[in-house]
Amino acid sequence: MTHKSFWKELKKPIIGLAPMDGYSDSAFRRICKEINPEIVTVTEFTSADGLSFGAERLRKKLSFHPSEQPVFAQIFGKNTETFITATKLCEDMGFSGIDINMGCPSKRVVKSEHGVALRKKPDLAFKLIESVAQNTSLPVSVKTRLGLKNADDLTDFAIGAQNAGANMLCVHARTYAEPYNVPAQHNYLYDLKHHIDIPLIINGGITSYQDGMEKCQNCDGFYIGQASFGNPWTFSPHDAPKTIQEKLPIILKHSQYLIEDKGELVGTREIRKHLLQYVKGFYGAKQFRSQLVHVKCYQDIVKVFDDIIEHESSLKSASLSAISA
Repeated sequence: MTHKSFWKELKKPIIGLAPMDGYSDSAFRRICKEINPEIVTVTEFTSADGLSFGAERLRKKLSFHPSEQPVFAQIFGKNTETFITATKLCEDMGFSGIDINMGCPSKRVVKSEHGVALRKKPDLAFKLIESVAQNTSLPVSVKTRLGLKNADDLTDFAIGAQNAGANMLCVHARTYAEPYNVPAQHNYLYDLKHHIDIPLIINGGITSYQDGMEKCQNCDGFYIGQASFGNPWTFSPHDAPKTIQEKLPIILKHSQYLIEDKGELVGTREIRKHLLQYVKGFYGAKQFRSQLVHVKCYQDIVKVFDDIIEHESSLKSASLSAISA
């Protein structure tokens, strides 16, 4: 079992897969861990209220494979009692720690006064952190953003979170007002690191392992998010495979894991978005996209990729012939 000093003792820089609803499920976490076994992973965010009321669907959403460890359960909400109950459940499930979401910018989440909306009520945010930290022996981390419109209160919030019992802070270097389509502002995090004693992980705008190593600077690590879509090799210090044929073993394994976890109907439907990402940027992939979004079973996936590889091979042969001609 992990303990409160886990994050401080973990080898630096800490590298992890950022929690992303609809993407960072068990199957994808396992795939990323196979590329780099040293990364940490975090579940999709899950309602503390729902878990405390015994929602079996949410418990299943939190399920994980032993190979994912260390894996952290991310919960969200605004009620201390349900946070305590959800924390106990996650502890019993065998998670390595608890991660509290105080950064999700989704309008639905913010309207419910969850996620980044808690930055409007720092005293409540600190009570929630304290309620979790005082009721588990596991390390507690907090994921947030620079702020609502700017980073003016970031240092005060970080110090308050640390004093409430947070053992690590991960900050997405954008605000709620500009959540994605602007450059990440990591400079605020480099300054923040001088004001807190707990590990600080940067997130947002990290495109690769090498990019994260360069941007980490005086912080303790980095999480990669959207850059991992269709590219789990982004966690590797080595170059990614260049061809679909080279990538195929991981693609098929990802498909198998998802189908095993969620059944053929749901698993095949959910793998489609990943398949489109895996072929993104490959010349000639456009003609196969309509087939990929209509796969209905594992064999359909195999068949489409056999066709893609055959197409890839014919293009290579044609190119070589043109060069030699």
